[in-house]
Amino acid sequence: MLDDGGTQPLIELTRTLSADVDRVRLLYLYPSGLTPGLIDTILATGVPYFDLSLQHASRPLMRAMRRWGDGSRFLERIATIRALEPDATFRSSFILGYPGESEEDQRVLLDFIESAQLDWAGFFTFSSEVGTYANDLDAPVPHELALERLREVSELQDTITAKKRDALVGTRQVLLIDSPGVGRSERECPEIDGVVVIDGSLSVGSMVECEIVASRGTDLEAVAR
Repeated sequence: MLDDGGTQPLIELTRTLSADVDRVRLLYLYPSGLTPGLIDTILATGVPYFDLSLQHASRPLMRAMRRWGDGSRFLERIATIRALEPDATFRSSFILGYPGESEEDQRVLLDFIESAQLDWAGFFTFSSEVGTYANDLDAPVPHELALERLREVSELQDTITAKKRDALVGTRQVLLIDSPGVGRSERECPEIDGVVVIDGSLSVGSMVECEIVASRGTDLEAVAR
């Protein structure tokens, strides 16, 4: 977000960190704060990974959540980044079953997931918390219906993610060896994304150039080159 003076301290922080370490990822970015300057700064780090806090794509539901944007605005942001870096990686998370969510809202979200072609996405059902704004909203969505909607969008995203991973077979990637036999390229964030399985004798903490030789759903297999 911009500060009172119209500057974005996150830009300078990112530049400072990227001068000292090989990889910097910014997580849970609000799309309203994804300015051209911040986009350029992220791309300049050499890790074009964008974790965007979207939550949904239906404009009425986003307003009910008191959040900025909608599917069309999010697609514009994603298209802008892809025009600058076609190989950029995108992750987001979404809430299913927020109070007032309709079948039309679900259709809008499905259309967005299909159009956005995100690399990674997490889906969660709404959980009411005492003392929060959403706790007192009308038109609660039955939990079973929320789960049904979650399964529907998850199946769609799983197919997209698998195709994205399959497309990497045959490419060369630089892996950071996180633990014996497990590496990550710039596309995989620790704990929330898939991994790359590789020779267990490689030194933990080293950066290794490899070739992706197989895809196993969310995970990949690689050999050092």
